[in-house]
Amino acid sequence: MRILITGASGFIGLPLTQRLLREGHQILALSRTKIKVEKSINWIISDLSSPTTYMDEVKSFKPEVLIHLAWQDIPDFSFNKSISNLNQSLTFLSYVISLGYCKKILVSGSCFELNKLTGECLESEKGSPKDNFTWSKHSLRLWLEIECKKQGITLGWMRIFYVYGPRQRSSSLVPTILINLKNGKLPQIRTPNNSNDFLFIEDVVDAFSNATMFDFPSGIYNLGSGITTSILDICKIAEMMIQGTDTLSQKLKNDSIDTSEVVNFWASNFRTKKYLEWSPSVSLEEGIKKTWLWINNLK
Repeated sequence: MRILITGASGFIGLPLTQRLLREGHQILALSRTKIKVEKSINWIISDLSSPTTYMDEVKSFKPEVLIHLAWQDIPDFSFNKSISNLNQSLTFLSYVISLGYCKKILVSGSCFELNKLTGECLESEKGSPKDNFTWSKHSLRLWLEIECKKQGITLGWMRIFYVYGPRQRSSSLVPTILINLKNGKLPQIRTPNNSNDFLFIEDVVDAFSNATMFDFPSGIYNLGSGITTSILDICKIAEMMIQGTDTLSQKLKNDSIDTSEVVNFWASNFRTKKYLEWSPSVSLEEGIKKTWLWINNLK
């Protein structure tokens, strides 16, 4: 298929672009920066704020599938940045839809859209905005639901939980823990008992790959492991792997002022399993090890 990918140089975008290329698809990759990868990837250096930088090439490519991952300058969740990303996405998606070639649109959503702190998160739950970022994501999804239904386009809103892995921002939780342990310490963590649904990047890529191949009903598809792990347990797993002990983690536990468990929510993957034939395959221990090997080999 002819697949157009925005945010193609990003944490999720790059491994997904490489996977889809290996699977034999024609790829048009769009991003603000280009990564040195396979020459067979047609790459547009473009900013979604400037439609003239992408319109001609997208039109010539005639995309059958659009994977929209681009969301600039995360973790800047300010109103100005959120509405800018929303407007850019609306303009871009409107243009692609207007060409008449696209039959399927996959968009990266976020578990934060649920505005939920505890319990199982069903795919039937649409959640409610809690800040500028989630408001803009909800707005984009609602508009897409209307437009895709009108045009007969399948919409997969891929609601991603706590993804981690190689090439993630160093300020994110798992890389921060690993980088600190490389220096013989743990970062300061105020809420070590909070629990999140962690998912390795390869599993996210698998889900998007399946979604390009399979027919499925439009809707929200949760991408999560279905279980929660506390931040403290992440520290223990990483410390045992790197240091061969959990001394620092035990000290973190003993020194913690906040012993409450405030956050503990996880994904229900019923629709994802049924329609995309997907379940996570990388264990937390394996995923942390792969991330550590990548960090440890950085020059």
